[in-house]
Amino acid sequence: MAKAKTGRKHQAASAKALNIAVAHHSAGRLEQAAAAYDRIVKSDPGNAQALHLLGVVRHQQGDNEIALDLISRALDIDPDYADAHGNMGHVLSALNRHGEALSHFTTATVLEPTLAEAHNNLGQGLQQAGRIDDAIDSYSMATTLNPGFAEAWCNNGAAHQELGHMSDAVNFYREALRLRPGYAEALARLAGALAALGETEEAIVSYRTALDLNPDDATAQANLTSLYIADDTDPDRAIAESMKSLGMLLKNQYGDAARAGTIKRFTGEGVQLFRLKHDLQQAAYLNGCGVVIEGLSEFVDAGNGILARAAMANDPDAPVKLEKAEAAALLPYLQSGHFHLSAGTPAAVLNPEIDWAKEEQRYLESENEIVFFDDFLSPAALQWFQAYCLESRVWNKEYANKYLGAFSDQGFISPLHLQLGRELRQKLPRLFGPHTLNRFWGFKYDAILGKGINVHADFARLNLNFWITPDEHNLKPGTGGLKVYDVPSPSNWHFRAYNEGKDAIYRFIDDHQGNSVIVPYRCNRAVLFNSAYFHETDELHFADVYEGRRVNVTYLFGSR
Repeated sequence: MAKAKTGRKHQAASAKALNIAVAHHSAGRLEQAAAAYDRIVKSDPGNAQALHLLGVVRHQQGDNEIALDLISRALDIDPDYADAHGNMGHVLSALNRHGEALSHFTTATVLEPTLAEAHNNLGQGLQQAGRIDDAIDSYSMATTLNPGFAEAWCNNGAAHQELGHMSDAVNFYREALRLRPGYAEALARLAGALAALGETEEAIVSYRTALDLNPDDATAQANLTSLYIADDTDPDRAIAESMKSLGMLLKNQYGDAARAGTIKRFTGEGVQLFRLKHDLQQAAYLNGCGVVIEGLSEFVDAGNGILARAAMANDPDAPVKLEKAEAAALLPYLQSGHFHLSAGTPAAVLNPEIDWAKEEQRYLESENEIVFFDDFLSPAALQWFQAYCLESRVWNKEYANKYLGAFSDQGFISPLHLQLGRELRQKLPRLFGPHTLNRFWGFKYDAILGKGINVHADFARLNLNFWITPDEHNLKPGTGGLKVYDVPSPSNWHFRAYNEGKDAIYRFIDDHQGNSVIVPYRCNRAVLFNSAYFHETDELHFADVYEGRRVNVTYLFGSR
């Protein structure tokens, strides 16, 4: 978060007026601070400091376009204003203009090379750009200049953790906590590094302490949930923690305290049409099933009006900005939850007609560690998963390629989900037995999409992916499945390289003469492969009805 700076000389405004404004700002009284800065700017339009700090307030309130204009005006007046360059970097990062942000962060360090915070900001910009080693150098410079700078120690830990240097990360986090006891972010990050080192009990304590300090940290709660899932000794506890995580997510996004900010986001940035389309289709489906959810009819009325207006626009893929009344009408339904409930759990999740020992041997003897199984789930389990994915309101993660995600650590969980993990370890013990179930998720795609998940790899040992949408909805049989490349990904690549460097991945595959195995889509088909392999979704052509949306479920076991 950008911070108010008070070290520059006061300009035309009186010292008293500026001090009052800064006092409001430092105390977190943002509206009072904004009003005070605004009065100074109106009486003295050339006051770069007041313009800059008013921009910082607007950034902290989420009005980044306004913040951009205000800080730009401050820099036009005083191009050598180092603090303004630093905070301009934060604003541009929030607007996903990371290259420009990095330029401003760099300028701030040139103007004030002995300012530790400038080097810390530069480190954040470099880390966002994927230049992790350079980020570490900047964080180290920040702590050299100011050894008591807890935030820079914590950020250095995060950079080392991203590179997989967990022991080093733990040391940096512990130093940050020594300097600032009760530092919630450092506690949560420390927990993640400890978990990666197998120190599960200490990690749980660290997550619990972080959540006591910051009860709304949905990410920490989700990561804590994953530890209970991997432990697999208390499935009820894992499910309860996941539901708590989902509740925190919905509260932070759509709850009463977030209402004003959500409405501002919906009216300013707009809503993604592919997400709204899915939610309207699901609402209609639930209504047809007789499910009663608060705000459902208002959501449908408002949402259909928004879609109708969007259909008239020149760019059907652009987010649609809402009226305040439209945004308010959507919120009650969005903050509600609903899950598929059934009278009982199927006795067997895996198909009992399959000789799983034989299938395990087939994988172990395969040349490239890529196999698939048809009729993977028992008929009852397949029907259960289909109903669950149609009815459950857990699809909260949006992706640029027009698909939605739901995750085990944020509500995509049930006794049957966990039973599947146990049965895989029981039926295929040589494959799954040595590995914990790290995470599982579902992806649901827009009906006529053309493209799904881009090429990537996962940090796991085994990847199990299965499909549940009925075959009748696949308009182009032989496609719609998964493409797996039989070249292991480099062990020294960090997470960002695995999942964002598409061009580099394709070059690596070509350089290593990799071949692709295309497994065509089929309902109740599962693909099992070495998770080190790069993989991507094949082209998609599915019927444009709610029940026709392609759904895949993925389970990750073990780690590399």
